Amino acid sequence: MMGFFTDSLGRQTVAQKPNAPILGWALLGAASFMALEHRNRERLRLASSVCLAVWAALEVISGRSGFRRSAGALTLSWLMRRR
Repeated sequence: MMGFFTDSLGRQTVAQKPNAPILGWALLGAASFMALEHRNRERLRLASSVCLAVWAALEVISGRSGFRRSAGALTLSWLMRRR
């Protein structure tokens, strides 16, 4: 079971440094809450969702553990259901 949370070298891969798509998702999501105009708020939310989808796709394609690949797949399916 521990292999689900580790990479091929045995390193834990559940928590890692945030990468650019995750930072973009968080920053754009926060900015969408502060946007005053509805149109700008919706654009920021869309950009935030795109960043999250990019992160999820990268995890599915090149995640270092089963946990990371599963997290990407679940996030992609959640994003598709949300639309």
